Amino acid sequence: MNFLLRRSGIVLTSLLFATAFAPSFDPLLAQTPHVLKGATEHAAQPSALIAIPAKLPDQDSADDRPCFTLDGRQMYFGSRRASKDAWRAPDNSIFKDPSWKWDGDLWYRVLTDSGWSIPINIGPPINNSGAQINPTISPRGDELYYVGGGAGATLWRAKLIDGKWQQPQPVPGLLNRIYAVKAQAMEFFRDSILQVVKKEMIPDSDLKLRAPDAYDLHFRERVVDHLKTQMAADFFRQFERCESTISPDGEAAIFSENFGQRGAYGMDGEGGDDLWLVKISPSGSWDSVYRIDHVNSAYDESYPFIAADGETLYFTSNRPCPTCGPGTSGQQDIYRTQWTGRRWTDPVPLGPPFNSPADDYGFSIGPDGKTAYFMSNREGKSRLYQVDLRPEDSAIAPKPVVILQGIVTDAKTHKPLEAQIFVDDLTAEANEFSVTTDSISGAYALAAKRGHRFGIQAIASGHLPHSERFTVPAREAFDRTKLDLELEPVGLGASMEFKNVSFGFGKADLLPESKLELDRVVEFLRKSANISLEIGGYTDDVGSNAANQTLSEERARAVRDYLVSRGIPAVRLKAVGYGKSKPLVKGTSEEARAKNRRVEMTITSETN
Repeated sequence: MNFLLRRSGIVLTSLLFATAFAPSFDPLLAQTPHVLKGATEHAAQPSALIAIPAKLPDQDSADDRPCFTLDGRQMYFGSRRASKDAWRAPDNSIFKDPSWKWDGDLWYRVLTDSGWSIPINIGPPINNSGAQINPTISPRGDELYYVGGGAGATLWRAKLIDGKWQQPQPVPGLLNRIYAVKAQAMEFFRDSILQVVKKEMIPDSDLKLRAPDAYDLHFRERVVDHLKTQMAADFFRQFERCESTISPDGEAAIFSENFGQRGAYGMDGEGGDDLWLVKISPSGSWDSVYRIDHVNSAYDESYPFIAADGETLYFTSNRPCPTCGPGTSGQQDIYRTQWTGRRWTDPVPLGPPFNSPADDYGFSIGPDGKTAYFMSNREGKSRLYQVDLRPEDSAIAPKPVVILQGIVTDAKTHKPLEAQIFVDDLTAEANEFSVTTDSISGAYALAAKRGHRFGIQAIASGHLPHSERFTVPAREAFDRTKLDLELEPVGLGASMEFKNVSFGFGKADLLPESKLELDRVVEFLRKSANISLEIGGYTDDVGSNAANQTLSEERARAVRDYLVSRGIPAVRLKAVGYGKSKPLVKGTSEEARAKNRRVEMTITSETN
């Protein structure tokens, strides 16, 4: 969510590996991970939890951790499982193990009424003879990002249109440029090693003629020896990780990569694999890379996963855990941290049954927060495990959310619209986040926290804003999972209701939460300087005609006065009260009366 973009951090402002990146804040001090005190506290929450092999059809030990669309209906993952398709091209270069046969493809499952489907190979044009790894899917499920796919880039993106994946394209922006510079640095590094080894092998030149296989083996051994000793570099890898996870609003991604240690060389990392945040523009460009403070260590941090609440981050680290109880920590452990609005909390290891003396990594959890998945080699081969969480496992699970999705269209043509949807937490009287609809389908998806009142407002070019209001109960079922929005095109007579403009009972004083919606209407009116409006106030049928007439007039004036106070010329705005003379719906129920109490704006004139 966009709270990630407001966090403190270090912006990567240079692409040169020879120059450390200049920090805009104090350097991050080394943090000692905060852990629960021993096995007793580790077991306090998850004592009855059990990790079992994942209950997924056709599981394979070659499968990697899954990621999910925000609605929880699709699961994407990378896998080296066997396939009948001849898309593989093993790399037997001097820097690769000749026995290494990378056959990585991207796969997905679909959630049906009977459970998860068998794995489905995405196929061309995404999968090809190269290696495709580490997929992450956009919240709407219409954009897939992954590593591999072709020459000339590290990070790729494919868009889903009419149910068909389009030809992948390199992800534009800073991140791929950083990878290009890193690849260049690694190429220079490799060449320097090869030159050194060639000189060292001159005395054995006759061996190259007599026994070329033995010469090649000796050459490889020397290269490996140099890589492991004096010529080693932390950022040298056989392939890029770029294990990523996208925030629920689609505006940012967190990824893992080794960009070198600040103060020595590289790009201001802590050393080893670190977690980074990158902003995703509306066009899909990955720009403005930040170091994630207070989470990274001098060890490796990998496999980030941001939950549907947008605040709970899980990751894998090989950092020591000196306070973990016996049998609760291994070479790799899974950690959890949460965004407080100002900083990330101290990372806490999940403990059993997630962590063990073996390697445990790659945590992910569906948007319902009920079933968690992770990888482990605790029984030999790495395989996917699952843990079914309970309501009392709040120390492990993310905050509970509900998913709302729909399509934004033009009210006249019914064609899809590209729109920005602002989500306001009316309980906190603050904008929570915003999401952008798909430019082709008009689809959106968002996650709302439980126990809060929300207002949403859709803004699209050439249209009046459209707002809705809803409450997400703390525990009971949410009465909406789908909400389509129709936006009126700007034109004479077009109108909209301020559904998130509120007043005190029987009063005309605007409540503070109203300003969230009205401020965006101000921006709309500034961009639409050629229109004039009527602000109309309406009441329900309770009380006398005179009292309701007065109240409706005062509420209309309150809205007009606020818009004027924000710079909209008063000559463009007319306040009118209609009392209870024009009910929106008939009836005396509280639901009917609530709909009739409203303030609307209507375009009364439009000039060229």
